[in-house]
Amino acid sequence: MRTLTSMLLAVLCSAAPIDVARAQKPCPASLTVWPVRATNLAMMWKGTIDGPMAECITTEIAKTGPVVTHIWLYLDSGGGSLGVAENVIAELKRIRGTHRLFTIVSQGATCGSACVPVFLAGERRYGALSSIWLFHEVGAYEKNRMLTTDRDKTERVFQDYFLAAGVSEAWLYRLRPLIQHSNYWQTGHNLVDDKSGIITHPLENLVARGTERREF
Repeated sequence: MRTLTSMLLAVLCSAAPIDVARAQKPCPASLTVWPVRATNLAMMWKGTIDGPMAECITTEIAKTGPVVTHIWLYLDSGGGSLGVAENVIAELKRIRGTHRLFTIVSQGATCGSACVPVFLAGERRYGALSSIWLFHEVGAYEKNRMLTTDRDKTERVFQDYFLAAGVSEAWLYRLRPLIQHSNYWQTGHNLVDDKSGIITHPLENLVARGTERREF
């Protein structure tokens, strides 16, 4: 399997710069941005899907100008606000009109709840076999405890983000009863073995030292 670094160097395309206003609020420490390498910009969102996430991502891309054509968005999040996730997805879809967009959940990282539809916005979706994933119904929370569930909204999320991204309808059919009043945990290996369609490019568990994200 080729490494992400070799893929970065191999994929070339032209794109126009994104014209966006700067984020109105300071971007939190959740966002880490690596220096631009060639035509590639890599960044990581680590933590809750919340706050000005969409604005922070587009602001960082706007700073690079036309030199950047490939965006690599790493995610390590247990979830957060569905409303914020939907704003992020809308921005990522717009970014895909001018850039190649790849989403990554690395070895040992988590993508749960509202993180999953954000991950699904990637043109290519890299997920480590040793990554951790969480699925549950959409609902109202208080202090990490689900108070109510909304199955209609859950179905809308499945239709708008899962099925639209090519996730297996058969896999979703199996998922629905599992998440009724329960949290359902999976590894990246589980998702690949089950042919869920969530991960399009699996990442192996063996990673050479010195080739982690800081390469970007």
